[in-house]
Amino acid sequence: MTMTSVSITNPRTQEETAEAASFSRRLLIIAIALATAGMLLLWLYLQRYEAETSGGERVRLLTILSAVPRGTVLTEQMLGVREVPISYVEARAVKAAELNKVRGIRTAMDLDPQDTLQWSDLAVAVEDRDLSTLVQAGNRAVTIDARQNSLIRPGDYVDVLATFTSRTGADYAAATVVLLQRVLVLAVGSETQRQVFQAQGDTGRSGSSAGHNLTLSMELDEAQMVALADQNGDLSVILRGGSDPGVVDGLPDLTTNNLLDQAARANTRRANRTSSDAMPQRIQGTGKR
Repeated sequence: MTMTSVSITNPRTQEETAEAASFSRRLLIIAIALATAGMLLLWLYLQRYEAETSGGERVRLLTILSAVPRGTVLTEQMLGVREVPISYVEARAVKAAELNKVRGIRTAMDLDPQDTLQWSDLAVAVEDRDLSTLVQAGNRAVTIDARQNSLIRPGDYVDVLATFTSRTGADYAAATVVLLQRVLVLAVGSETQRQVFQAQGDTGRSGSSAGHNLTLSMELDEAQMVALADQNGDLSVILRGGSDPGVVDGLPDLTTNNLLDQAARANTRRANRTSSDAMPQRIQGTGKR
């Protein structure tokens, strides 16, 4: 008698195996989808963080490629394009999309290479501009009577300082506070156009501008602070570099009590820098010859 071996497969086991494999595939697909979504969200967050820390989205502005003397007619070959973070874009800057508006217009002043083209750089044949048209959205035009550099012009940026004094009996105390930094000058005296001063030269009207008021662009709460400081102390302004966007945080108030100490420390640092510059510096080598 011949014995025949018969293999019997449990159909229920096959179904369970197929179902388990299908479930594993679904889990794998879900895991890949979640990982992809996570990477996408991380990329979007990093892009947004980078944009915020670098000043926001980029704006294309017109720049000067080579030196342009005053009175030169602008051509497309003289202009280039630079991308600048929107936080550092001035209201007077000419955008790249406005090229056709400035092409063929004469310059009102000498322009240097890499300068950002400003509307105030152009000799546009218009009447004096109303001050209200120069005020940036959300800001106010505030006129102050402050000690100032006679060479400050409309379009410059300044820092605003306030000095307060008090006397108690025979004791006298004073303190100087940095109220605001990088404030736009809208007008010097009654002039809102920079080229007026350049056309008249340093011996013209600009020579007497030291006695003129300054009109500055600032937010409402800043104007409130300046008004209070003006009533209780003396205001002064210091001129900034036009391409300097920096703001110094955490500046302490300078008082008469610590003035001499700070001056002494500054003189010490200056003396150390001078002596170190004068003396030769030894370069440490590896010892090999």
